[in-house]
Amino acid sequence: MELDFVRKELNKYDNIIKNMICLRMSLIPIVADIKIKNNIPLFQGKREEEIYNKLDKFAKENGVNHELLKNIYKLIISNALSIEEAISNDKEKSIINEQIHYSKINEVKELFEKLDYIIENEIPEILSNIKDVCNKENLNLNQISTIYYNKK
Repeated sequence: MELDFVRKELNKYDNIIKNMICLRMSLIPIVADIKIKNNIPLFQGKREEEIYNKLDKFAKENGVNHELLKNIYKLIISNALSIEEAISNDKEKSIINEQIHYSKINEVKELFEKLDYIIENEIPEILSNIKDVCNKENLNLNQISTIYYNKK
């Protein structure tokens, strides 16, 4: 197997990760707007703790280094809080702005619905099936992945 091939595969997953982070961060102004309008503190320690607990559980179930995930999410949460603070300091930047142009809203709505379906249904099902194969074959994800990519 060629290194360039594997790097192309890594690039494919990197693009997915980057786009998912972009989509996640696109929700932060909405969160900020809700918090501001309802006088909810921007920092939510309980929510952050909940995220880290879910990450620890995910890491244990999937053999991923929990410190890696925690560090990534520390950066995401820190950036999100910075965005919320910037919006809070400049109320005119509020995401809920009646002057937003809605001409493509139905097209965008359909695209987001498709994306939601894939994220909520197809990806988890595929990953669950991969885990099932790993369990049946008494292998881990690294071993299954290596077998797959060596045969590709």
